[in-house]
Amino acid sequence: MNSKPIILVSFAIWCFICTRWYVCGIKNVCGPSQATPDVIETPAIENDSSDSKLDTNSMSSAGDGKNTLLNHSKPVLQEDMNKVQMEAIADQMVIYFPYRSTRKEDNAAIDSYLSDLAKVLISSGEKVYINGHTDFVGESKVNYNFGLQRAYSLRDILVNKGVSKSQVICKSYGEKKPVATNDTPYGRYLNRRAELRVGK
Repeated sequence: MNSKPIILVSFAIWCFICTRWYVCGIKNVCGPSQATPDVIETPAIENDSSDSKLDTNSMSSAGDGKNTLLNHSKPVLQEDMNKVQMEAIADQMVIYFPYRSTRKEDNAAIDSYLSDLAKVLISSGEKVYINGHTDFVGESKVNYNFGLQRAYSLRDILVNKGVSKSQVICKSYGEKKPVATNDTPYGRYLNRRAELRVGK
């Protein structure tokens, strides 16, 4: 009797079970497949940026006239999640990145914010803490490195604007501190971020 077909069938079943366990049990991304809508409704989030040392109101639009501050009270277009955007939340500025992106793309509002931040840091001698984050897609080690690269890319921009490297503290949390669900494209977009906070 030839046991080769039994071994192949057993291997195929084992592969299916392991894949299903990894996708559903570990990554929690299984379930009914749904088409990704072009527009995603989002809840309104109250932002208190009154404690911010920088004027974020002057950064509401880029040179092309498009809004570059993330607005949670309006529907989010799928194409907007492929852009770098920012928003002020409490005492920090948050910059959101597209999937697999580690660099700040050309964005007049973010450039203006980073220039203003550099001036504040140079004149005050304070430090800026940049924490890089990712969504949960991919391996943890890769995500940690992506978060760190996001923080480093912003640090390098500030250093090029005259800020001392010792004033910029970079850290990565990878996928460990999500602020939204990883079950939706918009939630994953909110988790791919760098948080900038000025402090002592």
